[in-house]
Amino acid sequence: MVLILPVGEVERETLEWLREDLEREFGFEAVVADENEAIPNPDFALDAERGQYDSTVMLYSMMERPEFKRYGRVLGVASADLFAPGLNFVFGEAGTRAAIISTRRLRETFYNREEDRGLLRKRILTEAAHELGHTFGLGHCAFQDCVMFFSNTIEDTDRKGPRFRGRCLEKMVEAGALGK
Repeated sequence: MVLILPVGEVERETLEWLREDLEREFGFEAVVADENEAIPNPDFALDAERGQYDSTVMLYSMMERPEFKRYGRVLGVASADLFAPGLNFVFGEAGTRAAIISTRRLRETFYNREEDRGLLRKRILTEAAHELGHTFGLGHCAFQDCVMFFSNTIEDTDRKGPRFRGRCLEKMVEAGALGK
């Protein structure tokens, strides 16, 4: 089961979209965390100089919480802009059982364009599937149409889409990760 965990202020609608899409597209059993499980304020991970949040710090914080041990995977969803050490930004990051994604750079408004809710929903699913793939042991893929391709830009995310392809799909099936 995948716990979808709000980190900071995240629209409930966004979390419900993601739950529905993970269940429909991949057969993951998913549940949205209730308010007492959420991480209401991620300021512990803020790098004030950068004005961004350290995804690695957030990820370790999530993995250390004992109440999450009952879930197969925990997927944090933040609206804050994330970075990982050595990188300008990240759309997300994953560990062995937990991952985090950010909606900040997935929004068209980040690029000074009009918001597109349908495109945002697809991007969130794509980045969630990518990070969950890492939690099942997948690395980055060389094929640009596989969800496991590394996204260096939002155009990479849009190009690859949310589907596992080729060997990545085979590995997910072998791992029993996909419910369909």
